[in-house]
Amino acid sequence: MRITLASLLLILSSCASVEAERAPIATRDWSMIAKSGAVPAGENAFELALELSELLGSRDPVQRDDFAYGLLANWIVRQKLFAPDQLRELARRWTANLERGLGSRGDESVLLRSFSALSLSLIAARDLQAPFLEEHEVRNLLERTLDYSAREQDLRDWDPKLGWIHAVAHTADLLKFLARNPHVDSASLNQILEAIERRLSTPMERAFSMGEDERLARTLAAVILRADHDQAAFESFLSRLADARSRARDAQPFAPANLAVAENISHTLRALHTGLAAAADLPPHAQRARDATLRALAR
Repeated sequence: MRITLASLLLILSSCASVEAERAPIATRDWSMIAKSGAVPAGENAFELALELSELLGSRDPVQRDDFAYGLLANWIVRQKLFAPDQLRELARRWTANLERGLGSRGDESVLLRSFSALSLSLIAARDLQAPFLEEHEVRNLLERTLDYSAREQDLRDWDPKLGWIHAVAHTADLLKFLARNPHVDSASLNQILEAIERRLSTPMERAFSMGEDERLARTLAAVILRADHDQAAFESFLSRLADARSRARDAQPFAPANLAVAENISHTLRALHTGLAAAADLPPHAQRARDATLRALAR
């Protein structure tokens, strides 16, 4: 088939256009913006936030963690730059990202999911500072987060080339802020407990070693500090975890994956108890939860 020069140029220009659309945002000097923390004169903060959202899945840890997440945290939580509808649009995009490549393991798609979850924690934190989300929006975010937590298979913490991955810790942060939201009722708090139980009871190659247990413990603390949390459900949760730890310890033949379960449960409950024991003026319901945690650890 004969291809004219004009046709060839049209094809090449179309391909170049597609590649340009797919190219990552790397033209801005984000380092200067991150250094100052301020929106540059003449720039639109929301447009910059949309650009930063494209870097949440970058394989470059500086672009992803320092620039994208760091600036978003500064502008959303500290400087409170965005209007409710703008925050909703960011939340919509980041929530959709939780589905991207979900179920895969060992590839780079987890970066976008994990850092989108971490960025969503900024939305949840901002809503606690100055509520703007409707009840159905909070419930939908919790539902999507719980679904993501149940289906995420890539549990890597840190990689020498990629830097922090940390899906477990980032999801725990998001659940922590959601657990503090008054639109999340007692039944939903129980769902958060179930999500943490599922994570801690899942065999894995090695135990958490990069602070995931402490981040999960903070989420548990957020649940039990709520006056309306179900104390009986929490004690049942502790009992099931203690049973799971015993089964993992006693399993034969020995397998590191079972030891990881036992260690993850012990470390998380120990971190929870330590935090509660150090807290001053715990309300009575939290004191009961603290004591129940100690009993579970002693089993």
